[in-house]
Amino acid sequence: MVLTKSQLLLLVFLAAANVHAQDDAQSALADIRAEIAELRAHGIDGASWLSQERANEIRAIVSDVLADSSTRESLQETNATAGWKDGFFISSTDGNFTMNLRGFTQVRWAYDVRSSVTGLSASDEDDTWGFSIRRTKFMFEGTVIDPSWLYKIEVSAASGSNVLEDVWIEKVITEGVNLKAGQFKTPFMREFLLPDSSTTMVDRSSIEAFFTPGRAQGVQLNWLAGDFQVTVAYLNAFEVKSNYYSSGSVRDIPWPSTKTSQYAFAGRLEWKPVGAWKDLRDLTGWRGEEFSALFGVGGEIEKKDNNQGVPAMYGDLNSSVCAVTADATFEWSGASIFTYGIWRVIDPNDAAYATADQFGFVIQGGVFVSDTVELTARYEYGDADSNPNDIAPVVGTTINANGYSIFSAATVGMNWYIAKQRVKIAADLGYAFDGVGAFANAGNGFLADGTSSTGAFDENGQILARVQLQLIW
Repeated sequence: MVLTKSQLLLLVFLAAANVHAQDDAQSALADIRAEIAELRAHGIDGASWLSQERANEIRAIVSDVLADSSTRESLQETNATAGWKDGFFISSTDGNFTMNLRGFTQVRWAYDVRSSVTGLSASDEDDTWGFSIRRTKFMFEGTVIDPSWLYKIEVSAASGSNVLEDVWIEKVITEGVNLKAGQFKTPFMREFLLPDSSTTMVDRSSIEAFFTPGRAQGVQLNWLAGDFQVTVAYLNAFEVKSNYYSSGSVRDIPWPSTKTSQYAFAGRLEWKPVGAWKDLRDLTGWRGEEFSALFGVGGEIEKKDNNQGVPAMYGDLNSSVCAVTADATFEWSGASIFTYGIWRVIDPNDAAYATADQFGFVIQGGVFVSDTVELTARYEYGDADSNPNDIAPVVGTTINANGYSIFSAATVGMNWYIAKQRVKIAADLGYAFDGVGAFANAGNGFLADGTSSTGAFDENGQILARVQLQLIW
């Protein structure tokens, strides 16, 4: 075969290209071999440094992966999530260690009309009004070790005060039997034992404010079995107001303290013949709620010591205190009734001074006119047995500094439950038929009256209006 000139030129070009390609491949291969040799040489010289660095990096990566895996696993457990359920909460994976954070705030506006405490005539009435933070509370509670060990810390930060209210440790001994130690509400009056955020009116009654034993430090045993509940407590002391002294608050007292009594015991028995215990945690008959009834009795006995709260002019008075109370609660779909009576005897143990027989009762109720609006009413009556004409001279630190021993008041109001108790606007209007003295309580609203223009304790007709916004978080 005879090749043409064109074919011959093409063959020469292809041959030259093949030779050039082989040269390029050989050159690239030589470069790769040189790099491998360099890496091997570097690896031998720096093997120790590379191994340590890689080990540290691997450890860090493994730690991050394990931490992320643990977090993802814990978040998948239903009992180990952090969130909100009737309050903010956190929990360990096994549920043995828990903490619940709750709280609420009450912002109040109050307006009070009374005859002037300086003895002006009835035409010169004294108006007192203003805003206040009635209550702001923070509550921490939960379990440690296992669900049978419980704790609670409650701090109050109302207008002008910061107070440690509850701080206790509780052990579930067996089902229905609990032992508590620390500072807590004295188990006596139902109105006092119910939460501050669950009152029927804007606030508790003036009868409760006068007779409440308050919070104290001690130990408490509670037994719940079916429809019965029994609570007994041994405490430092009770709050008491009498003709000759006022003990003041007995919570958060140090040791030793002159406020500690010789002995102080309190107890309460409750019987629930119908309904559920959970429906009786407040005094509101929510629509759709089944009928519930609760009957309770309570008692307290105390022997004061260290001349507790007694002005020096009275000498050494270590009074004996005995009190009993009985209450009844009825709740059904859209309505509720609550009533109780209380009687307290304070014996100064001195023939020169009379024994005080104090008495009071409350009846109140509510009825829903819609799913969110409740109309409320209350009547309360009390006798402090503190007429200064019958006992020792008037002393400014005791309840007989004011001549008004009898308290009688009626109040009507309404509650707008925007989100049940969680967001609520409450308003009420109260009228005290007699002058207010022994039962005056600025926290509840009614203020102390003074004498009239003639100098006598004969004022009456005090008016109190309150509006309050509550938020529970």
